[in-house]
Formats: sequence, structure tokens, C-alpha cells
Amino acid sequence: MSFCGLNFRDLFSTETLESIEGVETFIEVEKHIEKWPMREKQILYLIACGHTQEEVGEIVGLSDRHIRRILRKMSALPSETR
Repeated sequence: MSFCGLNFRDLFSTETLESIEGVETFIEVEKHIEKWPMREKQILYLIACGHTQEEVGEIVGLSDRHIRRILRKMSALPSETR
């Protein structure tokens, strides 16, 4: 899965992916994110690419306030998968 030139794997450090626990975390987070609608995946990648919430809102056609709500929802990712 990739967006704006960023592969999902790029969100994890090399050191993280060298351990069994890190790989397990990567797999769990990837499974969770695969269930998200495409718009939420795009928002995640745009934020990871360094865009501000306002810029992300302009790109995906949502208000800054709506982007904040989506990001709060994303942060509700179960702690065992963070």
C-alpha cells in the first residue's frame, strides 16, 4: 500500500522491523489500516509526508475540523497494535 511516494512500510524504522515484536506490530497495524476507507488511508499518508491538517483538508476536500476528527479516530487504534 503506498500513497504520495510513501510505502506503508516506510512508516516503521528499520530497527523496528528487525525485531520479531516490531514485525508483529507492523503486521497488526497493517491489518487494522487495511480496513480503513481509502480517504482515511490518504489522510494518514499525507500527514506522514509532512502535510499540515489544513493542507490535508484542502487536498482531500474536507475542513480542517473534519481532518482533526478523523485523526482523533485514527489515534483510537487499540494500544496492542501501536
